[in-house]
Amino acid sequence: MKFLIALLIFSTYVEAREERYLGRSARGLLMGDAYTALADDEYTLFYNPAVLGRHKGFSFWAINPSLSVTNPLKEDLDDFSNLGSDPADISSAIMGKPIHIGLGANPGFKMGRFGLNAIVNYNSNFTLLNEVTPMLDVDHRYDRGFIMGYGFPLSTDGLSVGFAAKYLKRESIFGTYNLTSPTVIDAFGSGDPEDIMNALGQVTGRGWGFDFGLDYVKTSGAKTVSVGLSMLDLYTNLTTEDNPDNREVQPQPMQVNLGTALSVEVGPGLDFTLSGDIRNLEQQMELMRRVRLGIEIGLTPAFAILGGLNANQYSYGFKLNTGLLKIYCGFYSADIGEKLGQQKSERVALYLSLFDFTFDG
Repeated sequence: MKFLIALLIFSTYVEAREERYLGRSARGLLMGDAYTALADDEYTLFYNPAVLGRHKGFSFWAINPSLSVTNPLKEDLDDFSNLGSDPADISSAIMGKPIHIGLGANPGFKMGRFGLNAIVNYNSNFTLLNEVTPMLDVDHRYDRGFIMGYGFPLSTDGLSVGFAAKYLKRESIFGTYNLTSPTVIDAFGSGDPEDIMNALGQVTGRGWGFDFGLDYVKTSGAKTVSVGLSMLDLYTNLTTEDNPDNREVQPQPMQVNLGTALSVEVGPGLDFTLSGDIRNLEQQMELMRRVRLGIEIGLTPAFAILGGLNANQYSYGFKLNTGLLKIYCGFYSADIGEKLGQQKSERVALYLSLFDFTFDG
């Protein structure tokens, strides 16, 4: 059981290159992350600061926890029962099964075209490979800080530019570890989370970063078309604190994204939105790994169905807004292999926002 407790502290993926989100909109996630031109909710600053140029009045959200975990409906839960404490037995039960744990909260506000969010983001993944010599791949990040930005309208026809600055403190573990090595066995045997983290090489870094974005939105009758370009972490430098092994904290890489969206009000209580992104323009990768597609169908002002395609992986879910409580819930897959389609992680996502409100100005 000590080993299971440790899994709630960290985790990993097999040489995967999952995007390192500092904050992730549940709406965007369930729409396949095709969100660069749509990010007009509480997560604007994490996708495109220029979208702040559209905002008017005052918006506030103080309680908005999010959770994402490995989808238990896709795994045989009997494999995880009665694991005991022997590393060999545990290894056999979870061998090759990617496990994900994500927790976050990003309270904040928008006042006019200015926005501010706190950053509290815990993201861990793990996979065990090699039955002969069990190897534990670890990718763990715990981020805290804040991000603030402003959107400047450049013209009266819907063109805006935006800038954001962030401060980030990151604790991270990233590497591959022999599960049967004396160091790892002793660390897990102690049951002390700090010992486990130290044995796996946790390091801490902190620093400042900057984002840039462009946004164009045009409304004609019942149709709204938007186009967005964002350069996230255009400059983000995290300085690692001194540590015995001279490890480096995981960096927050630059990401250049281009997106477009079409929203149509069909009639009372019915509307739909289509969106598409091309992500990571600064990197060399397969085309389909860049592509994001999303759809949202609003059936009433309080209920919507969402779906998306993210690097050939599907997502779907729903939104329910009662006024005092807004809920997003759904399922999604993440492509976590070294190559497109090599391995995926099936997950479930839940987002709650309590007592958020907007006063139009």
